[in-house]
Amino acid sequence: MNSYKYSEENIAIGAVYKFLRESKNFTQKEAAGEEISIPQLSNFENGKTIVGTQHFIVLLRNINVEMFEFQNAYNQYLRNNDILFFTVRISEAVMERDVAKLKLFLLQVKKLLSMNPNSKRLKIDYIWIKSVLYFIDTSYILTKNEEDVLISYLFNLKEWGIYDIRLLGTCAQFIDVLKLAELTKRMINPIQMNIVSYHIKHAMIQCILNIINIFVEKKIFEPARRLILYLENTEIHDYFMFDKLTLIYNKANYSYQKGDPNAIEILNECLKILEFCDCSKTATQVFKEISNLKS
Repeated sequence: MNSYKYSEENIAIGAVYKFLRESKNFTQKEAAGEEISIPQLSNFENGKTIVGTQHFIVLLRNINVEMFEFQNAYNQYLRNNDILFFTVRISEAVMERDVAKLKLFLLQVKKLLSMNPNSKRLKIDYIWIKSVLYFIDTSYILTKNEEDVLISYLFNLKEWGIYDIRLLGTCAQFIDVLKLAELTKRMINPIQMNIVSYHIKHAMIQCILNIINIFVEKKIFEPARRLILYLENTEIHDYFMFDKLTLIYNKANYSYQKGDPNAIEILNECLKILEFCDCSKTATQVFKEISNLKS
């Protein structure tokens, strides 16, 4: 087959695979294994043919590359933004309180949406960034239509991916508490295929931590208590010390707002740990939260 039959995006798959294979010092023979022939692999890497999904998954495994690693390399090759990079850039802008950067992201998505008004993904991206801006500038409130689009999208999910979990965690403050409780329950449903994934599990923990805080701030204590218990029974790896610390902080905040004055001591200890670890941006935010609780 001739390469002109394939798009730039299709040809890039083979080129990126070749780059990753060579960077890991695997020969074509080692990469192909018993899955495809060496000439087939060579044609794939040079944009002359494409391979089926089943073959491709095995080819990645043969060079010790995870799918998310390939996706990141592929998007960088095409100068696009994958989901992980997209959310990281937004999170960084929030922590830096960089309103200008977030507004730029919003305008970029709005422009793309104007060219493709039926794109569900772009509509959701726009809602996501607008929700993030609300943390810095409360004038960015979702419209009723945007709320409906968001809630409809989330309630129609049968399997939750990283994008969806982070979307819920970011936009949770705009969702009615009863619907939020139901969506959270659906997200942590144990029959989901993705729930065993390391990346999904970590994103889920971070999302739940944010939702606990929202419930506590709104004095909706029972669903907050259930989610705290859920996380306490979840194995949070020691590598994710920040998540463990946030759970301790959220539980103490829950106790304090329910009337336990001694819980403020735990909140202050959490602040000291953040300061000791030089997490200055988070420490500043936590200091303000504790000050507001005391006032």
